[in-house]
Amino acid sequence: MNDDAVLFAIDIQFPDWGNRVANIPFVNATIYHHGHTVGWVYASNLKVTPQEKRISLYEVFHVANSDAMARLLIEAASSRRVAVNAQAKIALSGFGKYLPVADVSRNLDVVLPPPPNVNVTACDVVGPVVDMRRSGITAQANLKLELPAFASANVSPIWLDFSYHGIVIASAEVGPVSIYASGVGDLPVKVNVRQIETSAHEAALADMAIKASSGEGFELAVSGADPLRYDAAPLWLRRALRNITIPVWSDMLQLPRDVSLPIEDIVKSVAVDKLYGYWSAEDSFNPWTGVSAQVSIDIPNTTAADVKFEIDSLVPNIQLLDEDQLPFATVDIPTTPIRVIQIGELQFVASCDYDRIGLSVIPGREVQFTRAMKRALSDRHVVIGIDGTLNVSMTTSIGQIHIEALPIATSIDWKFDRLEVAGGDSEGLNNKLAEISVTRIHVLDTTRDQIKLEIDIGVENPFTYGAFISDMAFEVNYAGLHIATVGVKELSLSQGTNDVTVYVDFNNYPGDPRQRMLFLEASSGKNVTLEVSGFPNCTTISPLEESLRGFSQKFTIDTSQLGSHSGSPGIFTGKFPKVLREVVFHIFTMSAEATVVNPVSGASVWIQTIDAIGYYEDDIPLGILEYDFTDKQPRRQGQPNGLLLPYNQAITTPRLPITANETSIGWDVVRRAIGGTLDVSVFTNIQMQVGNAPLNFTIMGRNAPVKIRL
Repeated sequence: MNDDAVLFAIDIQFPDWGNRVANIPFVNATIYHHGHTVGWVYASNLKVTPQEKRISLYEVFHVANSDAMARLLIEAASSRRVAVNAQAKIALSGFGKYLPVADVSRNLDVVLPPPPNVNVTACDVVGPVVDMRRSGITAQANLKLELPAFASANVSPIWLDFSYHGIVIASAEVGPVSIYASGVGDLPVKVNVRQIETSAHEAALADMAIKASSGEGFELAVSGADPLRYDAAPLWLRRALRNITIPVWSDMLQLPRDVSLPIEDIVKSVAVDKLYGYWSAEDSFNPWTGVSAQVSIDIPNTTAADVKFEIDSLVPNIQLLDEDQLPFATVDIPTTPIRVIQIGELQFVASCDYDRIGLSVIPGREVQFTRAMKRALSDRHVVIGIDGTLNVSMTTSIGQIHIEALPIATSIDWKFDRLEVAGGDSEGLNNKLAEISVTRIHVLDTTRDQIKLEIDIGVENPFTYGAFISDMAFEVNYAGLHIATVGVKELSLSQGTNDVTVYVDFNNYPGDPRQRMLFLEASSGKNVTLEVSGFPNCTTISPLEESLRGFSQKFTIDTSQLGSHSGSPGIFTGKFPKVLREVVFHIFTMSAEATVVNPVSGASVWIQTIDAIGYYEDDIPLGILEYDFTDKQPRRQGQPNGLLLPYNQAITTPRLPITANETSIGWDVVRRAIGGTLDVSVFTNIQMQVGNAPLNFTIMGRNAPVKIRL
């Protein structure tokens, strides 16, 4: 196909042709459109037989008037029909030797069939990339076409413009089109999104984004580019395309839904510099938070895209919807916008810094808010809608874009499993450790079955994380045993030094082996699995209280990392009252004495019996201690028997007899340590009396320094 000629092929079927044979030496046909010659075609040696009831033409249509040809195509495209006059000279000598050449003239009103269904598959996508030659950004792809098998074509490249409200947004170089007789073909496409040149251009892009985000959609006008911008296609075709406008709706341009990426595949890391939450009974339906964070986003770059895209300012104005898509809360408009900077090809860092951003429950919708909280905490099922707008300012490879009130509407339906939280890891926290100091342990009341404690804790918080909650309590269970209820009347944590008072109702089960096992696992540095549960009236924050009634969470804690047992600190170190001050082993008398300090005030504490086995390097037995203080101490009237440990006073036990290990290995270890110390691990069963509560527990003290003396 060129300016003067169009090469075409066509099969004309004559299914009802009889037994006749027709020979046509030549046909010379001229096409006229509104009185103007368009072009002509000459065909020769045409033959139809009973066996071959068709004519196969492979001819050239000679374009005589490019303007008339262009007008014919414009009319055909705009109205799907065309009126032409066909005048032909047909040689009839094939039907009879002396028959003349016949002149035939016909006015034809041709109705064009609807466009065929076309299946399009995009492959070999490259870009978008910055276009240094044409400016803007350009992406290219090869489209695989599937048409009905009877269609074929080979068309030179054409250029198209995509306009919105009269403003050219993008241009596309399409072709060459190669469609084979099977109906399968290839269509290379290059799309160039133009540089923003005017405020009207920017406003057009913003309006497109708003309509697309709201689901309204928009219409683009597709027409041929200026004929003088390219010369690959015939001039008459370029002129025709320039005057043909085809509407294209935005839904035709959408990518398939299955190309979306799960958020966990693109969010690579979240770094929180500051986090503070506030929730009180007075503001039960108006909690707020302060947060400063950075999110690293890495979008898989499968098409070698290389464009600039940064968000200079993003300000959300949103409300939360319940399962019926009705609003129940609004989110405060932040005073500081979100920013997104680009650090690589499709690699970004989004950052926010909010001193305070709150949630305000709409009056009359408190039940819906509570229901959403309860479903999230108790059922691990988040069902929530987000509706609102975003004010966005962006810097891109095509220029600055500001979008005011970009609609955002989405829903989250996320069901997650119970979390198993194991241990602690300071990596990623810049090796910072929170330091917890137990400064006071005071007994408020004791019964046989319960010890009520008030514990003062000092928290040295190096993080910029904090919280204020007016009051909260949880039940703590171990192996199905309700071991304690732990709560605070007011929890206020911020960076730096904090004083927290924790109230513990310790449930005592002196005869239950699970209580002994809890103390043993915790003192041995093993994993301890606790289940924390809410209960009625666990807080005065009404929506939180109702939500926590069905809350239950298991935590598996590696106690070896709580402090520095293993030399690998966890997320905090602990300073706990030192009970055992000194242990001295006397070789001549084969006895040991210990100096202990009782850190617990508010109730008398008595040691009644102790059974212990000492080990060197955890496997070499050194000796056995069995001692009953109730037999050796005088009974005081109205007091339990045993060794009394007054509050905050150093008490040295009498020398307690040791049954030494009879093997030479254990004795050699002790003998070599005379005059120094020996690190001994001690497995101990202790019976105590704390106020009115008999307390039995088993502990494993590891690597306790024991002085070895003659």
